[in-house]
Amino acid sequence: MSERTGTRWKALAAGCLLGVMSSFSALAENGAEPTPSLADILAPTAGLDGAPQGSNAQDELFAERKVEDFDARGVVMPNAEVTLSASVSGRIKTMPFRNGHAFRKGDTLVEFDCSRQEADLRGAKAVLSKARSYHKGKQRLKQRGAAGAQEVREAGADVETAKASVDGLSEIIRLCQITAPFDGRVVERHAETYEIPAVNAPVLSVVDSSRLELDLIVPSTWLRWVAEGTHFTFSVDELGKSFDARVLRLGAKVDPVSQTIKITGAFADAPQRVLAGMSGTARFVPPTN
Repeated sequence: MSERTGTRWKALAAGCLLGVMSSFSALAENGAEPTPSLADILAPTAGLDGAPQGSNAQDELFAERKVEDFDARGVVMPNAEVTLSASVSGRIKTMPFRNGHAFRKGDTLVEFDCSRQEADLRGAKAVLSKARSYHKGKQRLKQRGAAGAQEVREAGADVETAKASVDGLSEIIRLCQITAPFDGRVVERHAETYEIPAVNAPVLSVVDSSRLELDLIVPSTWLRWVAEGTHFTFSVDELGKSFDARVLRLGAKVDPVSQTIKITGAFADAPQRVLAGMSGTARFVPPTN
């Protein structure tokens, strides 16, 4: 604001104040309350010139907001969440775990009926045995001069072809069982026993509950004092309980629009009854220095 504009505003404000005082004087002559002084009228507007007003009230308001200013909403996230799909075409033989059930790493989650593939594997092993026997016979004949080197090489190639067929069918048999990749819980069953899902069709969704994480969005200015290992408390809304936690890692980028950054935390100890998807409030205590 220029000096000329400021002078105009001050003149306008003085005119308004004189009008207000004239109104109060008229009311006083009619028996109303005493006319307030100019100081009384100017007192509430002291902040117009930048002078502090109600400093005690502002201090109390800041004290009340100071703690809330270092709160951040967060969500409990699993360490991993995957959807397991069918790798073979076959009838589901067993699915022992239902929604919400916990399992251990290595447990069989889904087993397919692979009787046909097992029969194919037995046939492939028989072909491999025959090819090996034929190859050995050609080698003996070559030693006696009754077979040429080309015949021996062709017999050896037949052995490798049969062995590749056995290896492929063995891999298919291995895929007839889906084992748990980690300790976790079943989120949802996309198929049921006796069904025949298509290849690559989802069968089971599971989460890794062995180590839960906390996803938080905080102001980027907190980076002045928040770092990996910073401690905080996380209050879970669904349980009404607070748990000790620490910052696990910081986001790689600050959002320039909202001026926020994502940070990931972890519980100090494995919490009881806390599930992925629960939400809550993280409370930080910044350093005083």
